[in-house]
Amino acid sequence: MFRMVGFFMLLISQSYLLHSIETTFTHFNFVSLVHLFAVTGIIAGMFLNFLNQFTPQNKRQYQQPPEQLPYVVAVIPTYNEPIDILEQTVLSLKALDYPKDLLQIIISDDGHNQHIKELAQHHKVLYNPGARRDAKAGNLNSALQYIKSNLSDSAFILTQDADELIDPSFLSKTIGYFNDPKVAFVQTPKEAIAPKGDPFGVRDRIFFDALQPGRAGAGAAFSCGSGVIWRISAVESIGGFATWNLVEDLTTSYYLHIAGYSSEYHNEILTIGLSPDDIPNLLKQRGTWAADTIRIFLFKNPLYQYGLTLRQRLQYLELGLFYLTSVFFIPCLMLVPLISLATGVFPAIEGSALFPWMVVSIIYYATLSQSRLIDLLRMWQYWIGHWPTYSKSLIIALRSRYKKPAYKVTRKTHQNGFYGHLLWPQFLYIFAGVFISIRALISPGANLIAVWSNIGVFAYFAFMLSGICRAAFYGLKWNVFQMSREPHPVQQK
Repeated sequence: MFRMVGFFMLLISQSYLLHSIETTFTHFNFVSLVHLFAVTGIIAGMFLNFLNQFTPQNKRQYQQPPEQLPYVVAVIPTYNEPIDILEQTVLSLKALDYPKDLLQIIISDDGHNQHIKELAQHHKVLYNPGARRDAKAGNLNSALQYIKSNLSDSAFILTQDADELIDPSFLSKTIGYFNDPKVAFVQTPKEAIAPKGDPFGVRDRIFFDALQPGRAGAGAAFSCGSGVIWRISAVESIGGFATWNLVEDLTTSYYLHIAGYSSEYHNEILTIGLSPDDIPNLLKQRGTWAADTIRIFLFKNPLYQYGLTLRQRLQYLELGLFYLTSVFFIPCLMLVPLISLATGVFPAIEGSALFPWMVVSIIYYATLSQSRLIDLLRMWQYWIGHWPTYSKSLIIALRSRYKKPAYKVTRKTHQNGFYGHLLWPQFLYIFAGVFISIRALISPGANLIAVWSNIGVFAYFAFMLSGICRAAFYGLKWNVFQMSREPHPVQQK
């Protein structure tokens, strides 16, 4: 079904692109040129997405573990996380269904916190004072050195964030994948505990349930930093966890794929954890991910990396284009109706060409998402709504070719407040669009068909931006949009 819809999408998209090219140069104006630029980029991204999702790999049946189970070390990298949250993570790891004589747990503490050291002693797990450099990657590399010195028989390292709980069956369901000596790591999807309705778009179900299986089918599923188990010898062969970027997960995966290793994606939720639930934390987290991905795209582009297969190159290329589309092509398309309504100059696009493309695009992504329409809506809202965040990340990336940007740990506690000042471009777009639309409607001699058509396009983008704008009010007692927050399992203890 997906392939059939995809081919139909390509056909309609090609027709719309050709129509846009023809009308742009037949009835040339600046607005038409902006529209053509935006549409070309978006359709190119859709074509690449279809190629990359053509043969997904949805593994849910776990591989048979080897007869002789290997020695595994579970590492919790931490930096001043709340003790009660960290303790629940330790307890979840201690409950793993795996022989206790073949499992060690290490709290690797960059903060050198005496209370955390006492927590480790209380629960009879190991404590490693982290390196205090290179953020989480440096912490994990410090843990690797500790393992090499004290637990030399260890073959695998399970990395688990300090604010995430793990299912007891995790190791029994993932360790069998390493029967293949080329497998460097196994990633699993994770669930984020979010406010009701996921107003911050942090559950990322489309990413975990639809996009990652497509990457797995191309041998390009990458680590998400937690809920992942690594082959120690593979990580050591590339010099340890990658410190070149802000966070280690994507870049380490990238280096391992370049080195010829493969990865597996076991598509079953086996971890659950905290997620940002205020705007500053959300922008910080998503901006960090964007900066890392864009830095790879700019300075270590997959098209020029020897060792990657063609399909792996295309998968990593799409990652960078995802953010650049939000930075360049989406804003240009958003500006078209506002410029047209303000100036009276409209792109000469036929509705009979535009609306079939819009409809088939929605059907394509709905099919890709397996009809998870609410999750799809959240992904779109934040892909579009984060355009200022990703633009800032692009600037940060451009300035950091030779020195990576400073990193700040994601805060684990909610901070109430109205954060409209952090989202002023989004609010400005909505208010300016409303003003311009009213002005266009009351202008004498207005082409009402063209005006209403462009107001409709503006209304679509305003609705998409409303997701992140609404989240700016989250937590305020007077908030008429108040959203209840479901407690994290850790916080229920």
